[in-house]
This record gives sequence, structure tokens and C-alpha cells, in this order.
Amino acid sequence: LLAASLMAPRPAEVFEAMRASGVLKALLPEVDALFGVPALCDRAEPVDVGRHQLRLLDETARAQAPLAVRFAALMHKIGMADTPTEIWPSHYKHEQRGQALLAGLAQRFAVPEDALALGRLVIDACDRVHRANDLRAGPLAALLERLQALEHPRRFEQLLCVCTCDYAAYPGHSAAEYPKADRLRRARDAYAGTDVTGLTSDAALQARAHSIALALRGAQARGHAGGA
Repeated sequence: LLAASLMAPRPAEVFEAMRASGVLKALLPEVDALFGVPALCDRAEPVDVGRHQLRLLDETARAQAPLAVRFAALMHKIGMADTPTEIWPSHYKHEQRGQALLAGLAQRFAVPEDALALGRLVIDACDRVHRANDLRAGPLAALLERLQALEHPRRFEQLLCVCTCDYAAYPGHSAAEYPKADRLRRARDAYAGTDVTGLTSDAALQARAHSIALALRGAQARGHAGGA
């Protein structure tokens, strides 16, 4: 039932019907609890996390994303359901709470391993990807290392897909306007193209950070030239 609902052409409609009938609360209480929970966004008014998650699912359907991506997208904010109400609309450490809820959910459902691994990664890393434009080359290199972008290239691309869809699900946003994914791809390419033979892990990270800085500087210069 969960897989079929996620893979529907308009998954938001399916989940709305499940919520209205009480099925969602019985099947996925972690997701049902997100409705009515406020979260900050770039507008004056907070968004309802549950409503946002439904818009996010529809964005993954528009992107024709596979099941693992749609499942991970649904899991992204589940930790916000357990945020103490006194700190709303902030959600400090929702990632840790989300990982615990995902672990419990995985005991109830036979979640495919690729979907579960991506779900863990999305909970942990999606907000970091959203901050990619604010990161210098060193932190970007460290982020790519933490994401194992070279070891798991498909999972890295799926993470970027979830983040793009998450951005597009906010009011007034669109997937075409999300620059963080391309910035991280450029950084990943520079990271991958750095020769670190014989270097210690720290020296390798520094060399990769240097390559990333040069690549991003070059992309920025080309952008300014194109706009001149």
C-alpha cells in the first residue's frame, strides 16, 4: 500500500484520502503527526510541515522519481513531529529524532535497502545541501566526503533530486530556480578530478578543496561574463 501510494501520479491526493479516512494515522503515525506542525521558510508565515510533505511528494512525481527517492522525501522531515512545541517553528536537532523514527518505521515495513539508506541520508543531509551556497570550498569538500559522493554517485544524485523537489515544494519556488544542486555537482566534479595519490587524508581534503575553489571561481567568472 505504501509503495503504491508513493508511486501514484498524484501521491498527495492519495495521502490526503488516507489521512481523511484515518488510514494514514494507523499506517504512518509519524507522517500523520506532521500536520499542524509549523516550520520556518523564507516567507513571513511558517509552513505546515504535513502540507509541505504532500507538495514535496507531488514534486517527486513530476520529476518521475523512483520509489527510493519518493520514500526518502516522505521521511525527510518526520523528526519535526517530535519537536517540543515550545520551540516551534524552529526544529532544533530534528535530524536525530527523524533517524530514530525511521529506524522504528523500518521495523514495521519491509523497506528496500536502497530506500532506507537514502532516507537516512536525506534526513541527515538535505538541510546541509540547502546551505551549499553559503559554504566555502573547504566545508564543501568535507560535505562531499561525508556524503560519499564518489563512492555512491547514484545515491548522491538522488539526494540532490530530493533537495530540488523539497525546494520546489515551498510557495513561490520552482525546481528550475534551485542553484544548490548544480553547485554541488561542480564541486563533486572538481573533487573527483583531483589527484590525491600519496597524500594523507587531511592533505587530500585540502587539495580537493583547492580544486573546488578554482572550479567555483571559474563558474562564477563565466556567469558574470555571460551577464555582461
